[in-house]
Amino acid sequence: MTLSINDVSRRMLLERALLLITASAATSTLPAYAVTQTQTHYFSAPRFALLENVADVMIPETDTAGARSAGVPAYVDQMIASWGSAETKAQFNMALDAIDANSHALLHAGFRALTPEQKLELLAAHDAAELSKPGSPYVRLKELLLTAYYLSEPGATQELRYEPIPGIYRGDISLSEMGRAWAV
Repeated sequence: MTLSINDVSRRMLLERALLLITASAATSTLPAYAVTQTQTHYFSAPRFALLENVADVMIPETDTAGARSAGVPAYVDQMIASWGSAETKAQFNMALDAIDANSHALLHAGFRALTPEQKLELLAAHDAAELSKPGSPYVRLKELLLTAYYLSEPGATQELRYEPIPGIYRGDISLSEMGRAWAV
């Protein structure tokens, strides 16, 4: 059946557009949360490895998935490659380079070469210093890492509690009764 432009209603046009968008979304793959990544999209391999190490320290693997197994570094890399402006890209590079430079200055080794305890100690000190600076590139990096984690399936359904159809509202509930925070 062929339609002329006069036969097309607004509703039909919207239905076809929605069908096209749905079909393209269903057939596309999202490499951002792939657990294994063979190539980076924006960061150089050493900087991407540094990003993975920083993310692992910020969100370690516990009884729930950590940042690396949730695909957070790959997601951040894809986000910066796809949507980051030149200024944003430069800021994220500066944030990662500052962590590595701080590691070299204080411990005479790159961040990736440190022990887990040294990484945690160094990043905690770096965190305290950078969080007090307004507009710090490190703050933007940390926000993106944390947001990416809690938007991932493990972050939203394992770390946070997830209830697709929430029950009744109870405004006065003790924290011990509630347990973990809820993702909506």
